[in-house]
Amino acid sequence: MNFNMLKNMNNINNNKDKDQSTSKNNKNNDLHKNMLKFVLVVVGAMVVLFVVIFVFSLFTKKNYDYDDLEALLEKAAQSYFKDHPQSLPQTEDQIIEIDAVNLASEEKMKDLSEYTKEGISCAGQVQVEKVGSEYLYTPYLNCGEHYVTTELYKKIAVEDNVVDSGYGLYYRDGIYYYRGESVNNYVKLDKALWRIVKVTADNNIVLVKDSIVEGGSVVWDDRYNDEKMYTAGINVYSASRIRDKLLEYYKEEKDEKISFLSKNDKTKIVPYNVCTGKMAMNETKIDNVVECSEVLENQRVGLLTLSDYISASIDQKCKSPSDATCQNYNYLALPEDEWWLITSVAGTTSETYVVESGGAIENANTSGYARLRPVIYLNSKVLYKNGKGTKSKPYTIK
Repeated sequence: MNFNMLKNMNNINNNKDKDQSTSKNNKNNDLHKNMLKFVLVVVGAMVVLFVVIFVFSLFTKKNYDYDDLEALLEKAAQSYFKDHPQSLPQTEDQIIEIDAVNLASEEKMKDLSEYTKEGISCAGQVQVEKVGSEYLYTPYLNCGEHYVTTELYKKIAVEDNVVDSGYGLYYRDGIYYYRGESVNNYVKLDKALWRIVKVTADNNIVLVKDSIVEGGSVVWDDRYNDEKMYTAGINVYSASRIRDKLLEYYKEEKDEKISFLSKNDKTKIVPYNVCTGKMAMNETKIDNVVECSEVLENQRVGLLTLSDYISASIDQKCKSPSDATCQNYNYLALPEDEWWLITSVAGTTSETYVVESGGAIENANTSGYARLRPVIYLNSKVLYKNGKGTKSKPYTIK
């Protein structure tokens, strides 16, 4: 076989390889084209489907639940007052109201009928009040027999809940208050779990923190006392170290060890007059008359009074601060922690009351150390969301 024949055979083989490669490439190209066409068809179908759904939704009424409607009212009012800040309340005793009809006319929302099921007619309004530097927006919805917005106090302060013996909710002189060891009076706020002490005559809800603040023990007061002639402290709450510490903790929002209220929580509370009157160890008037003979006005946080602690016990022998039985059948007693009360000992300049671990009441030097359990007043307008007041299912608010 000569050289030319070998060369021709190689050329033939090379051409066959090229033809096979070209055929393979053509098949791959066809496959890619078909896949691309399939993807485009699928994407196109999805786009058409989304367009159909969107157009359909424009002509279909969306049904909101009642919580959604209240949230809608609140957001609409916030948007309205953002555009009209001059219409916001200027003082804390002023309440501004705007209804759903006006919010709809301002195009902040649609008419309420656009959000409800067929046959359900609702009216709505939002009340706005100034709380410190913030504003509290409270939406109210009235859908007749179907739903009516309910404040938390209306879930608590009702005649059917009142008992006259045993554990539970008692009533006296316009005030509802809890007594006993096991009572369903838990409320969950953003930062912490709280206990309902009582509902006042004007329907504000008095809360005490369920546990102590984790920041450690604090001194009630350590100023120089002229009578004692050393830094024994002075048992005047308005000028005390403990008041300063409470205000410091109240303002804190980031340090989880001492922070007990979120920014949102603070819009839900109201200022109140802290009762600072002194009480004798043998005093038997435990209705806050003695403590409230002196007050520090317009406070947002305080401590529990001696009367409130004693009143929580249903032990019949608990009649004065000197009775050790006041720790019995008392939901406010803590098994391990010692914590300060706001009430000082009458007839002294340097002694105040402390609740020891287990719940016994003792008089102590203000220069001593114990833990803090803050007291706040929830606004009567806070709205009930859910819960039964138990520790596992506490009351929650909107």
